[in-house]
Parts: sequence; C-alpha cells; structure tokens
Amino acid sequence: MNRDTISSLSSEIGEENIPVLLDIFLGELENYQATLSASEGSEQHELLKEISHALKSSAASFGADRLCAMAIDIDTRGKQGLLLNPKQETQTLLKQLRETYTSYMTLVQHEP
Repeated sequence: MNRDTISSLSSEIGEENIPVLLDIFLGELENYQATLSASEGSEQHELLKEISHALKSSAASFGADRLCAMAIDIDTRGKQGLLLNPKQETQTLLKQLRETYTSYMTLVQHEP
C-alpha cells in the first residue's frame, strides 16, 4: 500500500470521500476474487485479461502498487498472447487480490 498515493488522492478528492471510494475498491477486489475463483479453462484466460486491464487503473489510483504491477504485466502479456498458464496466473492474481484486500481492510478499520 502506497500511502503517498492515498494521501494525494485524499488531497484531490477530499478526505471525507476516501472511505466511500475505498469501499468501492474493496467491493471490486471481492468481485474479482469471486469471479476468478469460479472460472475455468478458456473463460479463465479471458477473465484474466479483462480483470487485469480494469485493475491497472483502480489499483494505481489507490496505491496498490504490487497489484497494479501484476495487472500491467498480465494485461501486457495477454494482449501479446503470452499468457501461457492461465490457471497458475489466476492463482497468483487471486493471492495478490486477497493480500491487497486484507491490507486495505486494515486501513478502513483504522479510519475514524
């Protein structure tokens, strides 16, 4: 979690709006986890590309740097046809989604 990015976002949109946007981001992470967990085969491959593309900007906006880097990597390789093992890629992305979710839930729980 890049706290500088969160501070910048807070300055741009107002500190009072951060909890609302964090709830949306956390909901997005939950949705992606559920969707990927339920996917198989070729559907998994397509979902990886779609989800990683969407995650690039939202993860960057909230300072989820590791998740953002992973999403950029998967998105780039997906566009180039280089996703060689969608099942493994899915497991790796799911792990990062869970870690990011847990990290940001801690932040939400510490909000006044």
